This record gives sequence, C-alpha cells and structure tokens, in this order.
Amino acid sequence: MRREREALRDYAVVATSAEAALAQVDGLTVDGMETELVSALSRDLTRSLSLKPGKMRLV
Repeated sequence: MRREREALRDYAVVATSAEAALAQVDGLTVDGMETELVSALSRDLTRSLSLKPGKMRLV
C-alpha cells in the first residue's frame, strides 16, 4: 500500500542555538508534523541567503 505524504520542507534559520532554531520552526507546525535538525549553516551560506539573526527562510 502506498501512502501519500506531504513534501519535506527545509528552513534555514539563524538563531543562538539549535534548540532556539527548532523552537522557531516548531511555531509553524501543525498537529502530526515533526521537526528535526538536519545541518548547520556556514557563514558564507548565511550571507548568501541574506539571513539575519532571528530570521528564517524556506530553502
């Protein structure tokens, strides 16, 4: 049996800690959605995305 599922969404978040970043993304979730940390942003990637502390972007 095949189940349809929603596409994964990856957000780039600039926060003081991984926990703070996850908390910021958790604010966007609805019941049944899970969040997890998948990687860290490099300084160069953060600059190229023009992200500032406390900001988040869907990538």
